[in-house]
Amino acid sequence: MDAAALSRSLLEESGVEADLARMARVYLQKARALLLERHRAGAGGREIVFAYTVVVDHLIRHLFQVASRDYIQRYPSVNPRCALIAQGGYGRGELNPYSDIDLLFLYAWKVTPYVESVAEKVLYSLWDAGLEVGHATRSIAESMRLANTDMKVKTALIDARCVCGDAALYADFAKAVEQQLLKKNEDRFVREKLEENRLRRERYGGSVYLLEPDVKEGEGGLRDIHTALWISKVKHPIKELDGLVDHGVIQAKDLAELKAAQDFLLRVRNELHFGAGKHQDQLTFEEQERVSRALGFEGERKLKAVEVFMRSYYLHASQVNRLASLIIHRLTEPAGAGASKRRVAGRKIREGIAIARGYLWISDPALLTAEPENLIGIFAEVQKHNAAISEETRELIRDHIGLIDEKLRRSASACGPFLEILKWKERVYETLVEMHRCGVLGALIPEFGRLLCMVLHDLYHIYTVDQHSLRLVTELEQLREGAFRETFPLLTQLAREIENVEILYLALLFHDIGKGYGGGHSEIGAEMARGIARRMRLNIDDAAQLEFLVRHHLLMAHTAFRRDLEDDKTIMDFARAMGNGSNLKMLYLLTYADIRAVGPQVWNNWKAALLEDLYLQASGILEKEDKGEFRREDRRSRCRRIRARLRRRFSAKYGAEKLQRFLETLPDRYFLATPEDEIPAHLELMDQFSGDGSINSPSRGESRDGSMNSPSRAGTREGFVSSVRHFPEREYSEMAICAEDRPGLFARITGVFAASGLDILNARITTSSDGIILDVFRISHAGRAALIMDPQKWERVGALLDKVLTGAVDVARVVEESGRPSLFKRRGPKVSTAIQIDNEASDDFTVVEVYTQDRIGVLFQITYGMHQLGISIHLAKISTNVDQVADVFYVADEQGGKIRDQQRLETIRQTLYQSLVSEEVEEIPA
Repeated sequence: MDAAALSRSLLEESGVEADLARMARVYLQKARALLLERHRAGAGGREIVFAYTVVVDHLIRHLFQVASRDYIQRYPSVNPRCALIAQGGYGRGELNPYSDIDLLFLYAWKVTPYVESVAEKVLYSLWDAGLEVGHATRSIAESMRLANTDMKVKTALIDARCVCGDAALYADFAKAVEQQLLKKNEDRFVREKLEENRLRRERYGGSVYLLEPDVKEGEGGLRDIHTALWISKVKHPIKELDGLVDHGVIQAKDLAELKAAQDFLLRVRNELHFGAGKHQDQLTFEEQERVSRALGFEGERKLKAVEVFMRSYYLHASQVNRLASLIIHRLTEPAGAGASKRRVAGRKIREGIAIARGYLWISDPALLTAEPENLIGIFAEVQKHNAAISEETRELIRDHIGLIDEKLRRSASACGPFLEILKWKERVYETLVEMHRCGVLGALIPEFGRLLCMVLHDLYHIYTVDQHSLRLVTELEQLREGAFRETFPLLTQLAREIENVEILYLALLFHDIGKGYGGGHSEIGAEMARGIARRMRLNIDDAAQLEFLVRHHLLMAHTAFRRDLEDDKTIMDFARAMGNGSNLKMLYLLTYADIRAVGPQVWNNWKAALLEDLYLQASGILEKEDKGEFRREDRRSRCRRIRARLRRRFSAKYGAEKLQRFLETLPDRYFLATPEDEIPAHLELMDQFSGDGSINSPSRGESRDGSMNSPSRAGTREGFVSSVRHFPEREYSEMAICAEDRPGLFARITGVFAASGLDILNARITTSSDGIILDVFRISHAGRAALIMDPQKWERVGALLDKVLTGAVDVARVVEESGRPSLFKRRGPKVSTAIQIDNEASDDFTVVEVYTQDRIGVLFQITYGMHQLGISIHLAKISTNVDQVADVFYVADEQGGKIRDQQRLETIRQTLYQSLVSEEVEEIPA
């Protein structure tokens, strides 16, 4: 592409000189349109930014010439000494389509009317044309003085080049830059640049693998290349990246990889600019989907096009991160790049390997070629000696990675040291991360290597699959080290008790290796884990346990969060699936690590309590079975026992007759599912609703406040009574509501909670034989504990509930009005809706699972839909994974039993699905 010829042609087409701003605007519009066409045809990123730089060069030269000529015609005797200099990205020749332009109007000794006039005319024409222009007007001396006190000025001048004007003046300027900037205060410049680089990375997230990366400023972005180049320019007389090879800083293959990655990032940034019609550097979720389509990415196997694109982005960004870091290291290390032989004069570990200044060095590459198993063994040495790998050794390992072949993967000499790394008492995560960084982990275990930079395009998973899997390792390692001994004492104890910890670490690494193939990744991964175990020569028991953990790695979370933990069948089925206590312990630890490693705020005390409850119940069953003591008690016998115990405990306090009526009117499942210590509060609430008032409770219209962990009355209102208790240590509050049963009541209550901004974790619905409901809701604090526990908040909730239940306001309208879209809500990819129905999970109820996009009032939509279908809800477990809800309902038909008719089940599924897809909320009949 002849950018210069294109620019000259466009200038001729763009109009007369009389209206410079209009001419500039038309010229840029035509140029960008042609560049967009070229970009969409597949032009590389460097080609487009170079062409656009030339386009802007020609425009500025033309404006400068016109402004200069006009002034000289009016004042022929003027001394026209002025050079117009491009700085920053424009100076480097890296202008993306809507990049800012940084200009320096350089004069010799003092600013003249000529310089002021030319600068004003050029700048106003560029501004009027819609360009963002930064500018300065300085002499050479002023520029040097300012550059020595201002890092930004100095950096901009290092990239400077002359666009037009006085060539001799620019030559003096370039000489001053070389002598006064590049050759002076070199160490200070490097120090400040490295600190600036560190702070920038912290500010932009500190990781290559952010959900919505910044293509320019983020880690692995274009700024990493700029930083490496700036430091290179003060260390060596080079202008471009190619000079790094000439001065022996990197090899030609490294330069080719860096340029390819740079070209990709520039191409992505070009598309961001073209798509937005303005300066745009962040790959937001919405932009990721659009950019992937625009750049022609297509889905591969079961990965979406956007996931393929983002994987490519992360791969290129990680290359930039690696190579820029390598360049900076080799330029800033005192001994320079070829110092490995001198460095190994430190403490000798074994022949050819030494540790010096905390870094492990290999003096002779023959150590790897003669014995390739050292490619794995060297990491065991690093781990045991608490050392780091030198950059030279890291590059040497990468150069020899091809020696890890199938024969080596199956050898005891390679697998043995790897398993020893997993068994070691510390630095397991750190060592595995280094192996992954060097490419050894993926070469040794290709199934894991396939996960490199794999992306799941949703807001829930904030790490790539490989990074997520590695983070599981650090979560377990921290438990074993005692980092959470006070917060999670049981988990800490179990983590320290694990004997064959290497099997658990393998399960952590492999739990997601089945992703990307389609279908159930747990089953696929289990089959892959079996093959890896065979290759690694694990014994039969260890191999079986590894396969078990990968196959069932979702089971414990699914059971704890989406099943009724008070249901005997649920616990029995889960315990039997575990088979033994060792499997249960390991799966508990894996589940903990998996949830914690997904991202911040995913793990909470509510989930912790549910998982611990499930573990303890299942563990108790397995222990009794091991001792031959387990006997499943008949449900009716258990209920008789519970009722008898309640009579003994509370008859004196509440009166035998009143207590008996309570015990008789509530169903067996209430007593089986409710902790006995909570039952008195419910008895009092139901007695308050009945109006008897003889159990030391307020009469209708009164209220009673309580302490944080005792019932506090939200008020007694027409149609219902309620109590609220707060459990800050468990991160939830509990509201119990007692009212007369009526159609759609549960839906109305959930609508009030939705309109009040309250997130339900769990709801248990009980209906007495005389038509009184007792609904107990657990409300998530979700980082808003002070707000949720505010008494005034619950007064407002009670007031709204009163209006809704008495028909004073329409709940559907209240929900709709509360759901105005927020300008600040992060937009994620659309989540598909799915309805699953299970008639085997419970002995008594049909289980309906609903997965759909999170939005205000979605629980109300679901529950109202169930009300319309004539089914009653007895338990609701509510879960939200950032942008997806996963709500589970235990439901029954009109007779209180399971829904067994297949046609009706399909009608339920289709009706709920359509109501959620259409997102329509109808008015509930009064």
